[in-house]
Amino acid sequence: MAKRTITLTDGYLHFPVCTVKDLRYVEILDAEENMLGEFHVGALNEEPYSWYPLKLHGMEGKKVELVCRADVPEDYFDRVLVGGSIEERPELYPDIYKEPERQKIHFSSRRGWLNDPNGLVFVDGKFHMCYQHNPLGNRHGGVNISWGLAVSEDGVHFREYPDAIKPSDSKTHIASGSAIVDEDDISGMGKGTILAAYTALASWMHEGRQGIGTRGQMLVYSTDGGFTFNAFPEDPIILTKDRLPWRDPKILRTDDGSLCIAVFETYEEKNCVSFYSSKDCRNWKFESRTMDLYECPDLFRLPAAETGESMWILYGANGKYRVGTFEDYRFTQIGESFYLDYGSATYAGQTWNSHPDTQGRYHIAWIGSEDKVSPVPFSQSMTLVCRFTLHKTADGYRLFRSPIPAVTSLRIGAGEAVRLDAAGELALPVPGELMLTIQGDAPVRMTVNGHGFAYDPAAKHLTFTSGKEYTLTSDEPFTVRIITDTRSVEFFICDEISATYFTPDAEKTLRLEGDGVQAQGTLWNLRSIWEENA
Repeated sequence: MAKRTITLTDGYLHFPVCTVKDLRYVEILDAEENMLGEFHVGALNEEPYSWYPLKLHGMEGKKVELVCRADVPEDYFDRVLVGGSIEERPELYPDIYKEPERQKIHFSSRRGWLNDPNGLVFVDGKFHMCYQHNPLGNRHGGVNISWGLAVSEDGVHFREYPDAIKPSDSKTHIASGSAIVDEDDISGMGKGTILAAYTALASWMHEGRQGIGTRGQMLVYSTDGGFTFNAFPEDPIILTKDRLPWRDPKILRTDDGSLCIAVFETYEEKNCVSFYSSKDCRNWKFESRTMDLYECPDLFRLPAAETGESMWILYGANGKYRVGTFEDYRFTQIGESFYLDYGSATYAGQTWNSHPDTQGRYHIAWIGSEDKVSPVPFSQSMTLVCRFTLHKTADGYRLFRSPIPAVTSLRIGAGEAVRLDAAGELALPVPGELMLTIQGDAPVRMTVNGHGFAYDPAAKHLTFTSGKEYTLTSDEPFTVRIITDTRSVEFFICDEISATYFTPDAEKTLRLEGDGVQAQGTLWNLRSIWEENA
């Protein structure tokens, strides 16, 4: 057993974590022995290790005690350092944003594991993005999971802040959820308060500890712009049945001034999304459910660009969306379901609440890397921020997905004109962007390192290497925009659909196949989004 009492200066602690050694529980107690946090971390004081920062909000100038009750040396915490943010401790974090394994134009956390985007809300002209974050390890692990926080003015360059919401102990963690600006003071906490809903999800237990099961859907509020949150007295606001892992609440405002929360649940052992309503944030009423949806629901409204007709879009974590109506808290689908992205790498995407753009909706998703255990002290990344628009086509309603215009600010120079013939190959810069127009009436196949699609122009039909298929609705020329990064490639086709793939190969090569097919366009090198932070 090991203990160490520390007087915090600015609330920061820095842990030397060996992520490949035995995991141990570390408790953080205040002077009255109240639990401030409990983490499951790799061995401290052992090689090889990397530094991981932890910010304890509101504890500046106060004493805390670190405790590990396992069989560890008494000096277990001797190398834990006190004070200074990452930016203020370059000797501990000398290569932040410069690591060769890091995505250069896609957001990733400076330290720790990252997955689902959470709590997306537009505040004071900025994109606030929380995300599933293990701040003290480079894998998920089922414990420690907090809401990391990053903020962007343009949707391209993100600045990371200390975690916004952290678990108080290791029995539950802060699972996925959403946030909204309380513009009408429904909560009673003041206009402009940020409300965040999340699941207190049961953590994986170790060392004989018993879990308490999923506690349910929680509601917290922020009066400082989303950097720290406080709990409501009601805990939780929506219970789960028999401690089932029902989760991922999506909160939104309805026209009558009420709030609605969509929750992934099960009904008769089948997956569904259930809708709850409230007029005061404290009392929630079950309204209806929609079947066959799994994890991380999102629900929002957009006008069709061609008619102005307002429709609702509902989807789950796999990104298969439905267009329909949402009346009296009941969703009714119209037409078929389609995918937000036709690659194999995106999951658990969400859109930003409270953005003033009434014609579009801004979206980001987790790029789920296949290598779930990272050799470096960070892991996983997000897609580019993209803008959805809704269109009423001759074949029904469709969501179109394209990168936000600010992505073009990363281009270096005027670009290089390129031409590619059938069976041709082109080395792509990393990071880089290629805009191509494809000419010819024959079927074509386009891949980057084996990932991509085949296109039949006669049927306007696309078949992706992910196994997904789509038929284009436009008769415009066939255009493809390809954006490459260290560990991903994204195809944007005819300003209509996208396909994202995970590919960690250091070199990216485009291959074009098809009799008599030609392609011409412009190729750019892109600058890293981290240049100003490096």
